[in-house]
Amino acid sequence: MQSLLGLGTGGLFGTGPGLGTPYISQLHRFILPEVENDFIFAGLGEEIGLFGLTALLAVYLIIVERGLRAAIAVRDSFGKLLAGGLAFTLGLQVFVIVGGVTKLIPLTGQTTPFLSAGGSSLMANWLLIVLLLRISDAARRPVASISSGQPVKLAGITTEIVR
Repeated sequence: MQSLLGLGTGGLFGTGPGLGTPYISQLHRFILPEVENDFIFAGLGEEIGLFGLTALLAVYLIIVERGLRAAIAVRDSFGKLLAGGLAFTLGLQVFVIVGGVTKLIPLTGQTTPFLSAGGSSLMANWLLIVLLLRISDAARRPVASISSGQPVKLAGITTEIVR
């Protein structure tokens, strides 16, 4: 319930960066527990307001959309599955946190990507982004041109490439 009060206190434009009082507010008399970890979204909602949270969710949406677009564009099936799964994982993390803070679903204690204080979570999310960037780069590179239909030796086995 305290997270909803924190989100409501921010209003449309928020109180301003650094001006939120998530620990205790004399005016509103609420304490937001675990504002560094689980409820960081509610703490940000108090400081940057509804418009700021909408922009933050739009950034997450763009990252997930670009990951799914890379999954569609890459040529190998493993890259498709990996990029799709990584993009879905990031989107699911955001959905679970935002849903838990807004009481849409039960809160799980999962960290918000790139915002929460967890060091291993932050490292895992950066590795997720690095893998998505690598897959996206591989999808944008041109296909290596093959010589005029001659069989190609791969690991000692004659293989023909069909176009």
